[in-house]
Amino acid sequence: MKFEVIGWTYYENRAYPEHKGDHGAVNRAVIQAIREGGYRFGGNSHEDAMTGVPVLNDGTKACYSWRGWGMIMALALELKNEKGYAYMQWYMDTMDELLGGPRRERVLPPWGVDDRRIQKRSALTEVFEMHLVPEAFHAVAAGKKTVELRLYDEKRQCICRGDLIDFVCGEERVRVHVTNTDIYDNFEDLFDPDRLGKGYEHIATHKRSLVRRARFGEYKTPEALRSFLFELYPEEKRKPYRAFAISFRLGS
Repeated sequence: MKFEVIGWTYYENRAYPEHKGDHGAVNRAVIQAIREGGYRFGGNSHEDAMTGVPVLNDGTKACYSWRGWGMIMALALELKNEKGYAYMQWYMDTMDELLGGPRRERVLPPWGVDDRRIQKRSALTEVFEMHLVPEAFHAVAAGKKTVELRLYDEKRQCICRGDLIDFVCGEERVRVHVTNTDIYDNFEDLFDPDRLGKGYEHIATHKRSLVRRARFGEYKTPEALRSFLFELYPEEKRKPYRAFAISFRLGS
């Protein structure tokens, strides 16, 4: 989805519903807006200030936790994320003061939202291209494979519900419509449906469904598909990213 920030509002403004899902694409749009505007404010201001919440061009607002906003600011400012604590620098505006330093000045966006730029989601659709091995491609084209498993890398972070994917194999291509996306900590998490134990049977059932719909050709069992993915993505490639399951149907 081609998300853009079209203005800023306050956390409880009911004129704009809270955006759900599409995390990667939304984060990219918010980070770009922060960089272009030179904004600097913490998670507490994101929640409490009158202009702390970005409004997107689909008419929704992007709301984060204090920690979540701190990480958005850390990414926008390209802070070093040693041991995963970069978010703490922008968790709240008084953090530097609490740590013994001077209190920093907040730089908040101006008030207002350009409602004329709000569009239907269908107008924001993007088309992505992804390559498949022949067996997987033919299974997709035949409607037998309706889930693609990938690393949640920079390219895949932009794929949202409603987007289109052109799967390519040599000179052949087939277009699919993304119906849902699921993110897991890693492939081990996805292929171990019972890891959460009793009471989470619905999650285990959903994981099994994703794996079943992702199978193709000779990789008809979860074990075979898992081995294929681990060979395709060695540990050094898997380690920096989470696992991404893209559900789709044929057609645009």
